Amino acid sequence: MNYQILGVKRIEGQKKDGSGAFDMNQLFVRVPIEQAAGKIKVTGFGFEVGTMEIEPGVIPKMATVQFPADLELETEQKFIFGDFRSVVVGFRIPAKAVKAA
Repeated sequence: MNYQILGVKRIEGQKKDGSGAFDMNQLFVRVPIEQAAGKIKVTGFGFEVGTMEIEPGVIPKMATVQFPADLELETEQKFIFGDFRSVVVGFRIPAKAVKAA
C-alpha cells in the first residue's frame, strides 16, 4: 500500500530499573482525519500523523530517502504487546514516483 512517509525514528537504550534493553522503531505517515460519532465525537479536516511499527533492519535503508516521500510499504502482521499489528518489513519507491532521467 502507498503512503506519504514523513519520517522514521528509532529509540533504544536500557530500562531505568535495569531489567533489560528496549528498542522502539516507528514510521510516521500522513493519514486523513476520519470523522467518528458515538461515545466520542471526532470532527476535523485534512491530515494527521499516524505511526506504524517498523523492523529495525529497515531503518538504515531509509537513510537515502528524501522526506516526505511517497513509498509503497511491505507489511506483515506480528504479535506485539498482546496485539496483532501491521509492521513495516520493507519498502519500495512506486514506479510513478521515480523520475525519468
